[in-house]
Amino acid sequence: MNHRNISFVAVSRGPLDKLLAYQKRMGWDFPWVSSLENDFNFDFQASFTEAEIEAGEVYYNYRQTTFPSSESPGASVFAKNEAGEVFHTYSCYSRGLDMLNGAYHYMDIAPKGRDEAELPWPMAWLKRNDQYPD
Repeated sequence: MNHRNISFVAVSRGPLDKLLAYQKRMGWDFPWVSSLENDFNFDFQASFTEAEIEAGEVYYNYRQTTFPSSESPGASVFAKNEAGEVFHTYSCYSRGLDMLNGAYHYMDIAPKGRDEAELPWPMAWLKRNDQYPD
């Protein structure tokens, strides 16, 4: 993607040392930064305050809704012009992120589809690469 002037960075609210240890465990090599000490995730509606959770609804996926945790998935896109100004150009959440999970594309055309209704949460079927039996 760098040849097309595109960069990817993962942002998580965990401590950086824990993120980097997990990244090493999984064998990942993309840039990963911590937003633990700033409001980035809150600004882009991917994290929710205790007050929001206690109120029973949070602003997620462009609407007020209930959400089962204080963290949610999201993807945002930014552009930088020649003057160095950065602009937020796009965000998506929830089912808008399905394109990032190639397995869902195959599940969606299979006879039983995603078949997640009986699972404790969507994607409970997923395991980390070091959790599968040898």
